[in-house]
Amino acid sequence: MKKLSSEDLRNIWKNFWENGEKDHKYLKYSSLIPDSKDKTVLFNTAGMQQLVSYLLGKPHPLGNRLYNIQKSLRTGDIDEVGDERHLTFFEMFGNWSLGDFFKKESLTWSVEFLNKEIGISIEKIGATIFAGDETLGIGEDIEARKILNEIGIPNSRIKAIGMEDNFRGPAGELGPCGPCSEFFVDRGEEWGKNNWDMGENDRFIEVWNNVFMEFYKNEDGTFSKLKQKNVDTGMGLERLAMILQNKQTVFETDLFEFIMISLQNFVGKKYAPFQKHENEFDQQEKNDTRHFRIIADHIRTAIFMIGDGVIASNDGRGYVLRRLIRRFYYSLISLNENIKLDDFINDLVNKVNQKYGTYYIEISNGVNNIISSILNEIYQFQKTINNGIREFEKIVKEIKNSDNPNRNYLTGEEAFKLYDTYGLPVDMIEELAFQTGFSEKGLNPVSFIEFEKAMEKAREKSRKSSKDMFKRGIDWAKYLDGISPTEFVGYENLELEGIKILKDFEVNGQRVIIFDKTPFYAESGGQTSDIGILEFDDNNVLNIYEVQNYSGVFLHFIK
Repeated sequence: MKKLSSEDLRNIWKNFWENGEKDHKYLKYSSLIPDSKDKTVLFNTAGMQQLVSYLLGKPHPLGNRLYNIQKSLRTGDIDEVGDERHLTFFEMFGNWSLGDFFKKESLTWSVEFLNKEIGISIEKIGATIFAGDETLGIGEDIEARKILNEIGIPNSRIKAIGMEDNFRGPAGELGPCGPCSEFFVDRGEEWGKNNWDMGENDRFIEVWNNVFMEFYKNEDGTFSKLKQKNVDTGMGLERLAMILQNKQTVFETDLFEFIMISLQNFVGKKYAPFQKHENEFDQQEKNDTRHFRIIADHIRTAIFMIGDGVIASNDGRGYVLRRLIRRFYYSLISLNENIKLDDFINDLVNKVNQKYGTYYIEISNGVNNIISSILNEIYQFQKTINNGIREFEKIVKEIKNSDNPNRNYLTGEEAFKLYDTYGLPVDMIEELAFQTGFSEKGLNPVSFIEFEKAMEKAREKSRKSSKDMFKRGIDWAKYLDGISPTEFVGYENLELEGIKILKDFEVNGQRVIIFDKTPFYAESGGQTSDIGILEFDDNNVLNIYEVQNYSGVFLHFIK
C-alpha cells in the first residue's frame, strides 16, 4: 500500500479520470450552500446535489462523464464529533455517468483505482452488493456480483446487504436514488480480527460507494423509475488518507495534523494519539483528545462555512455555524482557559488557508473576514457565558432555598432556559451541573426527557409567534408615528452596546421594543429572523424571539 499525501491523492484522482478511455470532464465544486431552488437540505451533503436535473435527463454542457472533489457538510452527527470517526465537513471524491456507462465500467474502474493507482492489494479489497427489495421489484444484484468476481473479488469478500444500508440517496427528502455497491479495505491484523462481514470497524473500512441511480423517490415515499440509468460514486478524501497514511483516525492525517500541532503549542498540552494508541489513554487523555478533535473539526468547518457566505445567527445555517463556534470555543477553554484567543484564531485560519486556499479560492479571498467573524462570535459568546453562569448560580441558589434543597439535578425547564435564553451548549450545562455536585460523573445531572418536552413546547410557541400576529392585519403605522427607520448593523456586529430604546409598547398583550439600531436580522426573503437576548444595566435579561421589518422599522418581539 502506497503512503500518499492528500495532495498526491488529489493529483492521482485528476489524472485517473481525465486520461484514456475514461475521458471524464472536471466539474467545479459547488458552494456548501445549495442552489436557491433546492429546499430539501441546508447544505450540500454530496457532489450529486448540483447534478439532480442532469440525473433526471437534462443534457449537461460538459457531457455525460464527470468527476470532481466536492466540499460537503453534514450536521446530523455534530454531537458525535470528538470520537475517532465523525466529521461535519469533508471532501468527497466523486465521478458520474449521466446515462452513459453503468455497473461494469464503474465497478471495474473503482477496483483499478484502488489497486493499480494507489496500491491497495486486490486481496485487501471487499465489496457489498444490493440484496434486493420487494417494494422496488428487484432481487439480489447478481450482475454486480458477477462483475466483481471477474475483476478478482471472490464471493468470500462480497456481502449482500438490503435497503437499509445499501441503498443511497436522495440527498434530501426526495430525488434520484438507487442501490449500491460499497468497497471496503482490510487494514491488516494490527487493526483487529479477520472477518469480511463489511461492518464498520477499525480493520475493515468502507472507502467508496458506487450508487446505481435507477429510481426517483417521490414526496409520498414511493419510488418510480428514472428514464436513464446513472452512476454516482463518492469516496471521502479524509478516510482514504487515513488508510494510506496508516493513521489511527482521520485526525492524525496531513489534513488535520497541522491543526493539532498548532493547537498543542497554544494550549500547552499534547495530542495523545501522536504518542500512543487510544487503548493506552488515561481518562484525562481521553477527555483532552475529544476536545482536540472537536476544535479541529469545528474550526475547519466554520472556516469553510464563512468562506461560502454563512453568517452566524439563531436560525438555519447561521445557527449551525453559531453552534459549531460555541462548541469548539467551549472545548478550547476546557483545554486552557487562558489561551491567547486572537493569536490562535489568526494562526489557525491562516494555516487552513495555506493547506486549502489553493483549491478553494473563497478561503484565500476571505481570510480577514473569516478571522473577524469567528472572533466576533466568540466575543459575543463570552458575554453569553457570563450571563448564563450567573443564571445557573441563581437557579442553584433557588434550589438550595426551596422545599427540596437536596435535589441534585436540573429540571428540563431550568436546563432549557440556560440553553434557549442564554445560549449555553448542552455539554456545558452538564459540566456546570457536575462541577456543582449535581449527580456523579457518568450519571445524568439534567432531566433530558423534560428538556426535550420544553424544546417541543418552545417550537409550538414559535409556530404561533409574532409572524402570525404580524400578518393578522394590525395597523402598525399608528404605533410607529414619528419613529425613524432602524439602522441595521448585523453584518458588522453580532452584539451592540449603548443602543437607544425609541419605543417600548404592547399590542394585544405582546411586548414590542424598537431601537435606534440593531444587530438582529429581521425576517426577509424567506429567511427567518435572528433571536437572542437583551441585557439591561441592572442585569435584567429579556429574550428577543422574533424580529419583523415594517417600512424600515425593526420590531423586536419580547418574551
